[in-house]
Amino acid sequence: MTEPVTGRWEVPGTDLEVTTTLEHGDLTIVLGKAGARVCRLIVEQAAIPIEHAWLSDMFMHDYRIRLSDLTSDLEDYVASLDLSQG
Repeated sequence: MTEPVTGRWEVPGTDLEVTTTLEHGDLTIVLGKAGARVCRLIVEQAAIPIEHAWLSDMFMHDYRIRLSDLTSDLEDYVASLDLSQG
């Protein structure tokens, strides 16, 4: 069994950090902001070979994540907490 391969990059001039880990053939990419994880993408079977890879960009998945949606969800959740219960 091979050890996980991990990389970490801080984006200069921001509070952003990207961490990648390849473990058991799965690639995990985590975006951190101000020390908190805000997004995680896991590509299963990332290390397997792809036949006809030259065509893969036609089928590439493209995701857009709005950080403002996460912020809104967090605010709603915190507002729903009954802090008087301790």
